[in-house]
Amino acid sequence: MNITIEEAVEFFIENWDLIPVLTTIKGDYAVPVKPKRDVYLVVEKNAPGIFLARLAPDLMRLKPLDEPDSDEARQYIYQRLKEANLIKENGLNH
Repeated sequence: MNITIEEAVEFFIENWDLIPVLTTIKGDYAVPVKPKRDVYLVVEKNAPGIFLARLAPDLMRLKPLDEPDSDEARQYIYQRLKEANLIKENGLNH
């Protein structure tokens, strides 16, 4: 994948408003961190998992969220990343 979880989190924070939030079949959130390679930062909603995965959007049936839901999802992702100590205290706050 050539990207670490820390780099993926940093990419998410730096591109907060630019990257789409998608949902998986299970309802988990996925944000593209290397779109050309189909690499996503996945945050599970009903489990504690936060991980990188290679997900082909057409095979995984990833669905983009509309804007109000995307904003809520970004806040949720940010909170989960913070709880997992993956966001530095001096990082951007949203």
